[in-house]
Amino acid sequence: MGDVTVPPPVDGLWHSFSANAGAFVESTEQFVQEGVNPGGYYKAVWCRDASYILKDWFLSGRFEDVMHELLFIWSHQVTAGGEKVIYGRGSPEMRYISQVADPETHKKFEGALPSTIFRGFSEIYGRNPDIDSTALMISTTAWIFNVYLKSGMVIPAPSSPSHGNIELKMSSLVSSPSIVMEYVVPRMLMAMDYLASRDIDGDGLLEQGHNEDWMDTVLRSGKIVYSQACWILALSNLSSLLLELDRKDEAKRAMSMAYRTIKAVESRLWSEKDGVYIDYLQDSGGDGDGQHGTLTQDIALYLVAVTENTTQDILGSGQIREEPAQDEKARPEFGSRAGRALDTLRARIWKDKWPLVTESALERTGPWILNPNQYHNHTFWPWTTGIEMLARSRFSRVHECHELLSMLASNDCQSNKRAFYEWVNPVTNTGSGAHPFRTGISAIRIAIADILGQMGKPSLTH
Repeated sequence: MGDVTVPPPVDGLWHSFSANAGAFVESTEQFVQEGVNPGGYYKAVWCRDASYILKDWFLSGRFEDVMHELLFIWSHQVTAGGEKVIYGRGSPEMRYISQVADPETHKKFEGALPSTIFRGFSEIYGRNPDIDSTALMISTTAWIFNVYLKSGMVIPAPSSPSHGNIELKMSSLVSSPSIVMEYVVPRMLMAMDYLASRDIDGDGLLEQGHNEDWMDTVLRSGKIVYSQACWILALSNLSSLLLELDRKDEAKRAMSMAYRTIKAVESRLWSEKDGVYIDYLQDSGGDGDGQHGTLTQDIALYLVAVTENTTQDILGSGQIREEPAQDEKARPEFGSRAGRALDTLRARIWKDKWPLVTESALERTGPWILNPNQYHNHTFWPWTTGIEMLARSRFSRVHECHELLSMLASNDCQSNKRAFYEWVNPVTNTGSGAHPFRTGISAIRIAIADILGQMGKPSLTH
């Protein structure tokens, strides 16, 4: 018999992961400090990207810079009579031609955040605002405010909790978080109401049109797993913040919507046949069972969303919950499904140890025609790989976390770390797109911080 390779014990893997993670964080510190824009040739502010970069800044101690940027981003929320907005450049229904939003369109989009903030105007890339751009900024903003409140940096003002006012306890940390919260919390509630309106048929799942998420060439339209995950993160983090501000009715409403979305995902987007969560694509021409389309790596964000501390209350024993008898049955079922989903991702998405964004080459893209192994078409993305690494860590799959971090920290054929690129061609091992791409770097650093914080905690599957 030949030699049998025995994997190191879990403690040894965690130690190795921790050492590699520390080296990665140290080597990337200089890149994330350079701006809230994604980096490389991206000079404007993309809201979804900023949600990762700002959380990374906060974890790095840049409190005042974070507050300044939150004010800037939320001041560009779409409002009736607000600043100039163009939209439609990514919409096949609009023939990929931008239009200036008229007053009626402003009113229709009111509460959403734009895809991109330029000097003097904002852009909504698709026919409608991206779900993830708005939802991820709600999630990150609420998470940051919640940390302030719970850490004792700032405390709620009991005199007027209904307006979300706060007062400084440690004024040296940041100029005036009370002003930031008082300005932003009502805007987050407007944003939540806008996103809730995207559930067109009332089934608990948000619907989107073509190219209305981060994969802005893939033409997926319908009920997308990734977008539901963004929505759940927004609701759960906002609910936690509102509860901390003693706004219990609003907190309960947000968590109830999160609960309803999770139940809908489990009911409608889980494919027992495939053993994974699959998008419901409205124009896929499928057989009517609701599981159609190409499997995508970003479904891993759903596993992250449901295992966030704030969301644990939905499937556990938190303060805000519904139908407790059903909750207790849902938790073990979700753990089993999550394990199967991670196994399926590895079996179908990983190609020669490359975790790719799509299971196979896409048949149709737009507005750009993409060749296989180009941009969103069957390539390696450090950003979504950071999300997958985090998802696997939530279920104590240490060896896979180590594999993914090693893949990210290794060099491409140009002797640069793969993690520094927007995307990598897995056939040629050539990094492409923006460089250094701060969104991916920050997503990996956030995952590392979360994973290191989990060390020693019991597995969610037990």
